[in-house]
Amino acid sequence: MPEISENQLINRLKNLIKPGTKPGANEEEARFLRREKIVVFIGAYIMAVSLWFIVNLSGSFSLTLNVPVEAGNIPEDMALTEDLPEFVQVSISGDGWQLLNLYNDPPSVVINIEESEINLFDQVRQRLSYLQEVDIAKVQPLILSVNMEPKVSKKVPVKINTDLQFQTRYGLVGEPSYSPDSITVTGAESKVAEISQWEVRDTLHMTGIRDDIRTTLALKGSEGVIELSEQEITFRADVSEFTEGETTVYIRTRGLPRGQNVNYNPSSVTIKFDVPIEQYSDVMKTQPYDVYVPYSKIVEDETGFVTPDIELTENEYEIRLRSFQPKAVAYFTVLN
Repeated sequence: MPEISENQLINRLKNLIKPGTKPGANEEEARFLRREKIVVFIGAYIMAVSLWFIVNLSGSFSLTLNVPVEAGNIPEDMALTEDLPEFVQVSISGDGWQLLNLYNDPPSVVINIEESEINLFDQVRQRLSYLQEVDIAKVQPLILSVNMEPKVSKKVPVKINTDLQFQTRYGLVGEPSYSPDSITVTGAESKVAEISQWEVRDTLHMTGIRDDIRTTLALKGSEGVIELSEQEITFRADVSEFTEGETTVYIRTRGLPRGQNVNYNPSSVTIKFDVPIEQYSDVMKTQPYDVYVPYSKIVEDETGFVTPDIELTENEYEIRLRSFQPKAVAYFTVLN
């Protein structure tokens, strides 16, 4: 910016004081004058507001504000049946500056619970005693009634709600696991007795899954005065791509009386199933299913056809039945 002489500065100040005075012909100088006017206006406004606050807040005012409440000392073997109120309403009067500070950042009142009835007026007065020029006119509620019961603890299982959607041909291998699978809840005896499980805060939503799942889930917040031993759990699930397997199994009869024999037509069932790719070769070396018809089903039948039962025998693998054919078979009994 070019240097400005003393006379030029005086002329510009005159122009600021007298809006009717025309600026010089120089366009750049006119823009500079406008900026100076704005700066002077903002400075004057800030000074006026500051002076207003200084003058007015030096007086005495009355104010009603919400003061936070926190639980203090409670007997170790006892627990509250209900939460304390979050706030108490306090009407106070005093120096404006101190009230402004209280309004912006009200201090918490820590209540020591030794009796069933607590005088909140005394508690608030003790908490604000460091403010010598502030008078407390009213506290609402004046008396706080609290109920306590013996404190107990109980271990309950964790419940997880899931909505898992996999990519085509992918799925879970085994059951999901989570750690810990149970937590300890502590609180008033009547409150703890009502709790049979504790849920994860949000349902686990996942789509397009093709990889193993490892995630941390937050538990629901404690209900009132209930304390939790854990705040979150770790959820794990193994995911794999599946392929189709097929096997043919002969039908057997269970519960067949001695001296009788049952023949079926057809005599076998073809079963299609899904299995993880990494387990496929091992599964195909076994006979993962048993196909049978209970003799009682034959005795009760009047049509000449029965539907065989399919039983998975290889439980160490993640095998899922897709279909089997035929759905029903004819039979005839042979007497020895």
